Amino acid sequence: MWYIQSNLIFYGLTISFHRSKEVFVCCLIVSLRCVFWAALSIRGGIDSPRPASQRAAAFILTAVMLTTLAAPAFAGTWSIENGDITVKAGETGNDVTQNNVTTKNDTDTIITNSDKDTASSHTVTIETNDKNDKVEVTLDNVNIKADSGSALTSKGDVTLTLKGDNSLTGGNGGSSSYGGDGITSSGSLTISGGENNSLTAQGGSGSGIFSSGGVTISGGTVNATGGSSSGGSDSGDGIHSGSLTISGGTVTATGGSGADGSGGSGIRTFSSGGVTISGGTVNATGGTGGTGENSNGGSGIYIYSSSGSLTVSGGTVTANGGSGGGNGGDGISSTNTTISGGSTVTANGGNGGSLVGGDGIRSGGGLTVSDGTVTAKGGNGDSKDGYGGDGIRSGGVVTISGNTVNAAGGYGGKVGGYGICSFDRVAISGGTVEAAGGNGSTGGGSGIYSSVIDLSGSLELTAKAGSPTGKALSQKGSELVLDTIKDKLGPGAKVTTTDANGKTKEVSSPLPVEPEGPVIPEESSSSSDDGSAAPSAPASPLPGLTVTDKDGQRISYTSTQSGNTLTVCVGRFTASFRISLAALRQLRAEGIETITFQTVLCSTTLSVDELLAMGGEDAEAVLTHRFTDSSLTVG
Repeated sequence: MWYIQSNLIFYGLTISFHRSKEVFVCCLIVSLRCVFWAALSIRGGIDSPRPASQRAAAFILTAVMLTTLAAPAFAGTWSIENGDITVKAGETGNDVTQNNVTTKNDTDTIITNSDKDTASSHTVTIETNDKNDKVEVTLDNVNIKADSGSALTSKGDVTLTLKGDNSLTGGNGGSSSYGGDGITSSGSLTISGGENNSLTAQGGSGSGIFSSGGVTISGGTVNATGGSSSGGSDSGDGIHSGSLTISGGTVTATGGSGADGSGGSGIRTFSSGGVTISGGTVNATGGTGGTGENSNGGSGIYIYSSSGSLTVSGGTVTANGGSGGGNGGDGISSTNTTISGGSTVTANGGNGGSLVGGDGIRSGGGLTVSDGTVTAKGGNGDSKDGYGGDGIRSGGVVTISGNTVNAAGGYGGKVGGYGICSFDRVAISGGTVEAAGGNGSTGGGSGIYSSVIDLSGSLELTAKAGSPTGKALSQKGSELVLDTIKDKLGPGAKVTTTDANGKTKEVSSPLPVEPEGPVIPEESSSSSDDGSAAPSAPASPLPGLTVTDKDGQRISYTSTQSGNTLTVCVGRFTASFRISLAALRQLRAEGIETITFQTVLCSTTLSVDELLAMGGEDAEAVLTHRFTDSSLTVG
């Protein structure tokens, strides 16, 4: 029985230390020895005081334990220095192969370097067996520099979880159209990690990250840099994918430089999915092109699809185009562009050579800015023959309804760029907008250039013409007469223009006088399906919710609840609604789905779930009404 007891001890160790293959092997050896001795006991090969029936039971017990040990679920750690690693989807986990030895059912695959400061030339391949499979792998301080091809290749639905600092550098040549990538993916690739976890993906002769499918980044710090080119070929992109979704983390994508060809894009997508950014910090920079006329700078963000779009609903985005001997790269180039959610977008076109400086934002379709801070500046053209890029250039309608937009055209050796240019229509109904044309030696750019310029609402617009021949507001080639738009302006609106000679004109609509005391509007009521008034239940002042006036002083408010909607009402032209996200969570738990804030001239309805998704436990949502304008911040 001593052997049986010993076996039980080692069996317990195997369960406790199931992550260690070495412990498993030791336990397996002990178990085999125990089976051997038990068999001898049954046969009478050893002296035993126990009856044969007990010895038989001991043998059966040992055999059962050995069977259990035969196929454990491992959670293995694999060192890349020991050889190339292939990870495939298995029945209950991953099947990991290294040096022609396959370990099945690895439930938590971790790939690492024994010495993270020394790069290994071995590579990683991750594969799924069919479209329904998913493979998850953790990179723990991995450092790979491939001799050729890509450092990591993935096929199918693959998730990479970052731990520590990881570096993947491709070699020359590989599976992508450009060559060796840091990562090459032919399926869906998801990258996640914590604040202190990072990935550096460097293209050899290819891209930092290349995917024929979609790439999703939800956290961690990701640095992707395209490889540089020589001999007239184009450089690799920082991230080159079918579509790209970023919801968190810090992403820095830089295109490679071209000695004789064009620079790579920081981010380039080529399918209808485009680029979606809802959070995090994104820095995208196009690579520098060569000095020749056919060598262009890369774009910061380039959506290479007639149906692809850029949607920014949160976070901070900075996109810079690279300089080129011909054209400068655009900061952002997309078919359709939408900016909302209080996001901050800065886009600068790269300087051009003999042709045109890059545009800050180029949108082949339309551009919509409903909430956010947008700064767009065109790149400069060559001092002799070049043209300045536009701050914003769109083939469709440019619509601006809130917050802040600053657009400026670049300098041109011949003609300066436009601040805002649309070949359809420019419609501004709110927010603060500055549009300045660039200067040129023979012609200046216009502040706003379009077939139709529609100005309305409580906007604040400053338009400046570039020297020597630009116009402040160029509608169908002629300066827009301000008196013709006066009746369309809302309370507090102001439009200021400055021509090429520095002469300023202004038209405005005065603000209503803020009352000294509260002005209580009539209570609104909603009707039920049968036309009768729906009951509204009065609500007492809510913990964590305050309303302040234009000077920041707390004021009283009324609140009512109807169904799943809470309405907060105050009789002022200017007021701010403030509520902590912790209080919002409590309201959501009580069944409140939407909150409506009403002032004298403005009403805004917000989704509680969308507000909760924008901040943490200690954050505060602030909704401000100023006459007919509204703005929201969460932080």
